Amino acid sequence: MEDLTSNRKYSAILDVSGRLFWKHGVRRVTIDEICREAQTSKMTFYRFFANKMELAKVVIDRYYEESLKKFREILRADTSPTEKMQGIIKMKLEGSNDISNEFIQDLLTLNNPELSSFFTEKLKVISDEGIREFKNGQDEGWIRKDLNVEFMFYFFLKTASFLAEPEVLGKFNSPKEMIYEVSNLLIYGIVPRD
Repeated sequence: MEDLTSNRKYSAILDVSGRLFWKHGVRRVTIDEICREAQTSKMTFYRFFANKMELAKVVIDRYYEESLKKFREILRADTSPTEKMQGIIKMKLEGSNDISNEFIQDLLTLNNPELSSFFTEKLKVISDEGIREFKNGQDEGWIRKDLNVEFMFYFFLKTASFLAEPEVLGKFNSPKEMIYEVSNLLIYGIVPRD
């Protein structure tokens, strides 16, 4: 199989589509728009991707691989537990820059079962990684020993399913603000931080 990571056209398509998907959602972005902004032909597009859904999966996969790498680096850094948690929140905020309600709805609703199923599978992989890392943190002593890590990540997965609801999205000025609130709630609870 051809290694496409150094292919300029392939990278341009991924970069452009990621930006467009984040801003407008997957459903609203067309292959024509992607090709125009990536300055490539549709023939080149179809050389790399069977269709827009396959492209969306690659974009999401790429994003989560980069996020998992950052997540591991934050948790394995020689910093205090508070700094680790602040690093995770900062990472989530940076990852949600310019994310639209449309993109969240495309990922989390059944309007596109193929994409939401793929996203759910990705969340499960990330959850499993988080469980391993947090249990390691318990062994190292920087995460409470009495924390039920599996329940915390189960709760995280269940939370994702209702975040696309219009009533939830309507309580925030932006998806980024919502992600910040959920992250703070999960990490710090309801008590004021020091």
